[in-house]
Amino acid sequence: MATDLSTHYVFLDASGAAATVPGGVAFWSQPEAELEKYGRGWLVSEYAFAADWPQWEMHPEADEIVRLMSGAAELHLEQPEGPRIATLRAGDAYVIPKGAWHTVKVIQPCRMLHITLGAGTQHRPA
Repeated sequence: MATDLSTHYVFLDASGAAATVPGGVAFWSQPEAELEKYGRGWLVSEYAFAADWPQWEMHPEADEIVRLMSGAAELHLEQPEGPRIATLRAGDAYVIPKGAWHTVKVIQPCRMLHITLGAGTQHRPA
C-alpha cells in the first residue's frame, strides 16, 4: 500500500489492520460522529513545514511520537510543570506526553513524522 503521508494518514486500528484515509483538514473537519470511528486507532502522518504552525494541538488519550526527518524545529509544549521548548534536529525523536498542548516553530524547513492516537484531539489558534 503506497501512500503519501503528507496528504493521507495511515490509520492503524486496534486489531492491527491498516487503512489509508484522507489527512489534514479533510480528516479533522469531519463531523464528531465520523471521527469517533477512528478514536481507538493510531494515525501516522508526515508533513513538510517551512513556517511555524498556525495552531496548537493536544491529544488527551495518549502520548504522541514525533521524529524530525530533516531540518530543524523547536517543539513548544505547555505542561503542568510549566512551558518547555525542545530543539529538534534531523533524526531526533520526541515523545509528547498525553494532554500536553504543543506547537512547532520552524528553525529550518523540515519534515516531521507523527504517530498519535486520534481520540479527542483538540486544536486552538497559536
